[in-house]
Amino acid sequence: MATETSLAPGTTGTTETTETTDTTDTTDTTDTTETTETTETTETTAGPSGSVMLVGVGGQGVILASSIIADVCLSNGLEVKEAEVHGMSQRGGAVSSQVRFGAEVRSTLMEPGTADFVLALEWAEAMRWFDFLAPQGMLITSSQQIIPPAALSDHLTGRFDYPLDRWSDPRALVVDALGLAVEAGNVRAAATVLLGVLSTRMPFAAKCWYEALERRVPSKAWQANERAFGLGRVWSPQDVASPAARTARPAELLARFAVDVEASWCKGAACSICVDVCPERVFAMGLESVAVPVGADRCTGCNLCTKLCPDFAIEVTAIDARGPLASVAGARSEEDRHG
Repeated sequence: MATETSLAPGTTGTTETTETTDTTDTTDTTDTTETTETTETTETTAGPSGSVMLVGVGGQGVILASSIIADVCLSNGLEVKEAEVHGMSQRGGAVSSQVRFGAEVRSTLMEPGTADFVLALEWAEAMRWFDFLAPQGMLITSSQQIIPPAALSDHLTGRFDYPLDRWSDPRALVVDALGLAVEAGNVRAAATVLLGVLSTRMPFAAKCWYEALERRVPSKAWQANERAFGLGRVWSPQDVASPAARTARPAELLARFAVDVEASWCKGAACSICVDVCPERVFAMGLESVAVPVGADRCTGCNLCTKLCPDFAIEVTAIDARGPLASVAGARSEEDRHG
């Protein structure tokens, strides 16, 4: 969806009029009329112009940050055009906004290689949109890394397929925006931190930024955002964000789980929901048409099976790694099933 906001530079009109004169002689009547054509002069004051690409993940405040930048430009008498893509914002999807400003802005969208600034609230989104940066432009990105569920290729080991390796480019500034937001008192103010960094590199007074921020940010979050903006303004490239710690298996996946199925409640093949929906293929249909957790060691504790089982026959509990991995109430032993 594209949204355009326009403000034309000031226009001054100058009109010159000469009064009509009627001259009458007693002998010969003469009617003389003199008219001077109206002239309108329009003066356009040239001002700064440029473009900012904002990218991130739904819920990070990309659209709010875009509106604040637009407000700052408008308050300085510039024309502004915005183009936003936020259809997936409530589902954690990619969000982007383009802001172009100047004395006159003809087009809403910018082409790759033309953005003066790329403001990225998430690391992988910075890499995705980096080619929009102009040769003399600047990338300001948060070091925060948000791994989407689709990129987690192995839930058990925590292995993911996602471009998290860092790259070096003289045009890139990597900011620990999340850490500074926490320091300011609101973890959701990371976008405001990056706006603070951006404000020191754009030709607008700090007062304009604070006024726009106060107009847009909810009153209950104003103080934390004010602090976050100030921390961004005093941030320097020497405050390099350290790489995020990476482990072979995320902390939330370190637990092991026991999976229990109450055989007398299970409908077996007449239902088979747990067999079909488990992302780790923990369940299989047993010989007695009862769901059996044959791969309980792969269980990540997502509890999708317990939520969808219509008979409440499944129980998943975290256990010590040295304990049993699964038990099936009423199920036959491996020896009985295989004779």
